[in-house]
Amino acid sequence: MSGEQAGHRDPGLQPERTTLAWVRTAVGLAAVAFLCLRYVPGSSVMVQVIGTWTIVVASAVVVTARSRNERVAERFEAGRTVYPFLQLLVLTVTVAGLAGASAIIILVVGR
Repeated sequence: MSGEQAGHRDPGLQPERTTLAWVRTAVGLAAVAFLCLRYVPGSSVMVQVIGTWTIVVASAVVVTARSRNERVAERFEAGRTVYPFLQLLVLTVTVAGLAGASAIIILVVGR
């Protein structure tokens, strides 16, 4: 290994798996949001806002997946780690909002 760079044998593989996991998460979020918008009784403004926000966030994750994968692969190959704090924060808030809205709807409709 004298002339080779010590590192990962396939620097694109891990970022690609991570990107696929992000896409699966986004598709799952969008599916839950569509189901929520379709089957929750009544037309609550809160349900529509949370559902629409979730679909927008999921769409943004899917649309930016390829470019994000390329950036992460380049940085991974260079030996730098990338932490998408803003993206994680937005997804966390979205999932928490969806869960909170679901809990409130269940409590209100269940009475």
